Amino acid sequence: MQELFSRTGVRYEVALDVIGACIAHVAEGIAAELEKTTPDPVAIKLAKDAQSNLRQARENLDPNDAKAVEDAIRRYAPMGRQLWSR
Repeated sequence: MQELFSRTGVRYEVALDVIGACIAHVAEGIAAELEKTTPDPVAIKLAKDAQSNLRQARENLDPNDAKAVEDAIRRYAPMGRQLWSR
């Protein structure tokens, strides 16, 4: 019988949440830039590129690859903390 919850499965959900929070924060930055009288198109492009990279990382994350899941948490959790502490 397969376990209802596995450590890797739970950690996978954590990784998705962390990356998703980063994506949401970047979206808020894009919205704030677009609200400016003179939005900076370079800043918007950079932010959209970052958002695209984050989405791709989230979509490519294999829930069965424990190492990749932990690597994603190690990589994106500090970014999330930094973004949300501003």
